Amino acid sequence: MDLVNYGLRERYEQLKKRGDRLDDIKRIIDWESLRPLLKDLFTNDTDQGGRPNYDEILMVKILFLQSIYNIVDESMETEIYDSVRFINFMDYPESVPDQNTIWLFRERLSKTGKDKTLWKDIWRQFKEKGITVRNGTIQDATFITSDPGHGSKDKPDVIDPQSIPPLREGGTDDPADKDKQARKAVRMEERRNAKTRRSKDGSWTKKNSRSYFGFKLHTVQGVENDMIANYSVTTASLHDSQIDLSIPGVVNYKDKAYFGVEGRGIDAAMDNALKGYKLPIESIRRNLRITRKRSRGERPYSVMKRAFRGGHTYVTTVPRVRVKAMFLCLGHNLFNLLSQTKRGKVATAIAIS
Repeated sequence: MDLVNYGLRERYEQLKKRGDRLDDIKRIIDWESLRPLLKDLFTNDTDQGGRPNYDEILMVKILFLQSIYNIVDESMETEIYDSVRFINFMDYPESVPDQNTIWLFRERLSKTGKDKTLWKDIWRQFKEKGITVRNGTIQDATFITSDPGHGSKDKPDVIDPQSIPPLREGGTDDPADKDKQARKAVRMEERRNAKTRRSKDGSWTKKNSRSYFGFKLHTVQGVENDMIANYSVTTASLHDSQIDLSIPGVVNYKDKAYFGVEGRGIDAAMDNALKGYKLPIESIRRNLRITRKRSRGERPYSVMKRAFRGGHTYVTTVPRVRVKAMFLCLGHNLFNLLSQTKRGKVATAIAIS
């Protein structure tokens, strides 16, 4: 141990006396077991491979810290050096990566889908410790807003006829209709090719007379322990009912948006009245019973948006948002387990030493 790390450890021991939840949650899962899952992200592991890579577990921990503290890539290196708690969480690394290395590692996770692999392995660890979701689940979704950007001020009013897409089914030959479709196609193409933080996969949607732009995070969690069992990220305009995260054989409580849509689990969606009709008293009472069950489904979103400040993103595609969302969900689960452990509500297998 060099003198620098010795000094940092001494400083941290003084801090730890006042409590450090970050150090507590570090002990809940076995981070080293994740290493083999990430080895193939790098190709320069030969003698001629060039400069050594940063440790894979170090990179995962950095992305985790970014998510729960809402730190952008440009500031992460400074924040690490400035925080002894961060340094301890990462086991006192000799050096830390710059913003480009952090961005590249996240990009590799998003393109390879390794975020899903990490999620499954962490849940394997949870299950080995007796943490399961078996007495019912709650599925819901929330918006993650993004920057819609704006059109260029000098964009010409003339639309290239070659950019006009085929008419929608049921469309007309009305020139105004064709012009509207053409402008929409050009805007979408501009957004996908933009070299700015303007969202490429985000879309507009409306809920309760309020407009949202960006993405949608879908989750399913346990009724009894609030643990997020699975997640999915889509563009904001996709309807909630198009994503099924239910578990076969397990009751899945959902709101009216999922009414009439069958899933893999046992359906317990709230009844929704047909237009022009009122719900019978039996359905109203059923909805109240389901509401009492699924009301806990808002808690993870409250943690992610208020505590982690993860309700807005600066990344631009669904795969990139998915990686961010995975670490948000992981953060919720780990802090939730820490809280339940201290209250004695989970198995002693994850007791914090």
